[in-house]
Amino acid sequence: MAPKKQGPLKFGAIEPLSEYYEDVDGKRYCVSRLIEEAKNLPVFDLPLAGLDLSQAIWQKADIFGLAYHCKKVNRSDLSFPIILAWDGAIADGRHRIIKALMLGKTTIKAKRITWRLTPCKDGDA
Repeated sequence: MAPKKQGPLKFGAIEPLSEYYEDVDGKRYCVSRLIEEAKNLPVFDLPLAGLDLSQAIWQKADIFGLAYHCKKVNRSDLSFPIILAWDGAIADGRHRIIKALMLGKTTIKAKRITWRLTPCKDGDA
Protein backbone atom coordinates (compact mmCIF):
# COMPACT_ATOMS: atom_id res chain seq x y z
CA MET A 1 0.00 0.00 0.00
CA ALA A 2 1.36 3.43 -0.98
CA PRO A 3 1.97 5.95 1.79
CA LYS A 4 -0.82 8.45 2.31
CA LYS A 5 -0.08 11.84 0.71
CA GLN A 6 0.13 14.71 3.13
CA GLY A 7 -0.41 18.36 2.45
CA PRO A 8 1.91 21.10 3.71
CA LEU A 9 2.43 21.31 7.46
CA LYS A 10 0.25 23.86 9.18
CA PHE A 11 1.77 26.27 11.67
CA GLY A 12 -0.20 27.99 14.37
CA ALA A 13 -1.01 31.64 13.87
CA ILE A 14 1.97 33.94 14.19
CA GLU A 15 1.17 36.43 16.95
CA PRO A 16 4.10 38.85 17.19
CA LEU A 17 2.59 40.96 19.95
CA SER A 18 2.38 37.97 22.30
CA GLU A 19 6.16 37.55 22.38
CA TYR A 20 8.67 38.92 24.85
CA TYR A 21 12.25 40.13 25.16
CA GLU A 22 14.36 38.61 27.92
CA ASP A 23 17.34 40.67 29.11
CA VAL A 24 20.68 39.33 30.41
CA ASP A 25 19.24 39.28 33.95
CA GLY A 26 16.37 37.01 32.87
CA LYS A 27 13.74 39.74 33.15
CA ARG A 28 11.00 39.64 30.53
CA TYR A 29 9.50 42.59 28.67
CA CYS A 30 6.35 42.31 26.54
CA VAL A 31 7.07 43.11 22.88
CA SER A 32 3.71 44.88 22.62
CA ARG A 33 4.82 47.22 25.41
CA LEU A 34 8.25 47.75 23.83
CA ILE A 35 6.52 48.78 20.60
CA GLU A 36 4.20 51.13 22.48
CA GLU A 37 7.09 52.72 24.42
CA ALA A 38 9.11 53.18 21.20
CA LYS A 39 6.30 54.52 19.00
CA ASN A 40 7.40 58.19 19.20
CA LEU A 41 11.15 57.57 19.12
CA PRO A 42 13.13 58.63 16.04
CA VAL A 43 13.95 56.01 13.42
CA PHE A 44 17.56 55.79 12.28
CA ASP A 45 19.58 53.63 9.89
CA LEU A 46 21.63 51.21 11.97
CA PRO A 47 24.63 49.49 10.34
CA LEU A 48 24.17 45.74 10.72
CA ALA A 49 27.90 45.51 11.39
CA GLY A 50 27.28 47.48 14.60
CA LEU A 51 25.03 44.81 16.10
CA ASP A 52 26.18 41.99 18.33
CA LEU A 53 25.05 38.98 16.30
CA SER A 54 26.86 36.42 18.45
CA GLN A 55 23.94 35.64 20.76
CA ALA A 56 22.57 32.12 20.35
CA ILE A 57 18.86 32.02 19.56
CA TRP A 58 16.35 29.21 19.10
CA GLN A 59 18.68 26.81 20.91
CA LYS A 60 16.03 24.19 21.57
CA ALA A 61 14.31 24.40 18.19
CA ASP A 62 13.73 21.16 16.35
CA ILE A 63 13.31 21.09 12.56
CA PHE A 64 9.63 22.04 12.81
CA GLY A 65 10.49 24.91 15.17
CA LEU A 66 13.25 26.14 12.88
CA ALA A 67 10.84 26.00 9.92
CA TYR A 68 8.43 28.15 11.94
CA HIS A 69 11.16 30.76 12.45
CA CYS A 70 12.16 30.60 8.76
CA LYS A 71 8.54 31.34 7.89
CA LYS A 72 8.61 34.33 10.26
CA VAL A 73 11.84 35.56 8.61
CA ASN A 74 10.24 35.31 5.17
CA ARG A 75 7.14 37.19 6.35
CA SER A 76 9.03 39.89 8.21
CA ASP A 77 8.65 43.47 6.99
CA LEU A 78 11.82 45.53 6.86
CA SER A 79 9.84 48.76 6.81
CA PHE A 80 9.18 48.27 10.55
CA PRO A 81 12.21 49.33 12.62
CA ILE A 82 13.82 46.96 15.07
CA ILE A 83 13.91 48.04 18.72
CA LEU A 84 17.11 48.23 20.72
CA ALA A 85 16.94 48.06 24.50
CA TRP A 86 18.53 50.58 26.86
CA ASP A 87 21.76 48.53 26.88
CA GLY A 88 21.92 48.26 23.07
CA ALA A 89 20.67 44.66 22.98
CA ILE A 90 18.20 43.59 20.29
CA ALA A 91 14.84 43.74 22.06
CA ASP A 92 12.65 43.17 18.99
CA GLY A 93 13.47 42.42 15.37
CA ARG A 94 15.68 39.34 15.14
CA HIS A 95 13.66 37.92 12.23
CA ARG A 96 13.99 41.26 10.38
CA ILE A 97 17.74 41.32 11.04
CA ILE A 98 18.10 37.81 9.61
CA LYS A 99 16.07 38.81 6.55
CA ALA A 100 18.20 41.94 6.04
CA LEU A 101 21.38 39.85 6.28
CA MET A 102 20.00 37.28 3.82
CA LEU A 103 19.15 40.07 1.37
CA GLY A 104 22.65 41.55 1.62
CA LYS A 105 21.53 44.77 3.31
CA THR A 106 24.13 46.76 5.24
CA THR A 107 21.72 48.78 7.39
CA ILE A 108 18.34 48.30 9.04
CA LYS A 109 15.78 50.78 10.38
CA ALA A 110 15.94 50.97 14.17
CA LYS A 111 14.68 52.74 17.29
CA ARG A 112 16.39 52.73 20.68
CA ILE A 113 14.74 52.87 24.07
CA THR A 114 17.17 54.71 26.35
CA TRP A 115 15.44 54.03 29.68
CA ARG A 116 14.95 50.76 31.56
CA LEU A 117 11.38 49.54 31.52
CA THR A 118 9.60 47.72 34.31
CA PRO A 119 9.54 44.01 33.45
CA CYS A 120 6.23 42.36 32.62
CA LYS A 121 4.62 40.19 35.28
CA ASP A 122 4.88 36.44 34.70
CA GLY A 123 2.15 35.44 32.28
CA ASP A 124 1.89 38.94 30.75
CA ALA A 125 4.37 38.17 27.98
